[in-house]
Amino acid sequence: MKIRLLLTCMLAMTFGLQTRAQDTESETSGKYPAITFEKTTHNFGLFDKEHGKQVCWFKFTNTGDKELVILSATASCGCTDPEVPEQAIMPGMSDSIKVTYSGATNRPGVFRKTIMLKTNTKEKTAYLYITGEMVEKLVADRVKKQE
Repeated sequence: MKIRLLLTCMLAMTFGLQTRAQDTESETSGKYPAITFEKTTHNFGLFDKEHGKQVCWFKFTNTGDKELVILSATASCGCTDPEVPEQAIMPGMSDSIKVTYSGATNRPGVFRKTIMLKTNTKEKTAYLYITGEMVEKLVADRVKKQE
């Protein structure tokens, strides 16, 4: 029993040291991927519930020195679905993140949703935002006021 516990502790320490060594290598070399977005907020504006499904794209470039990996994308609400590239993005290359807002089943009103990206950049996290206002039915006077 004690031997098993000792072996488990040694394995955990070995993996921990390897992970820390990789982090230290990036820190000493100064080379990291960097994610730079053309914009981090998209406003869908005013739309009606009948057209509740809205889609936008967030274009980005890896402005760093190593390949960029987006590890996960989490939305603040189940009505928002981010789709990220599965492959690594090489330095200098661009790609985009598709975000779909499905508001047809939600209450009308103003919304602001957050998408949190976990990445392998030095900052580790990036945020994107979508906003808009969904109404039951568009009225011509309301659209004119917004313009």
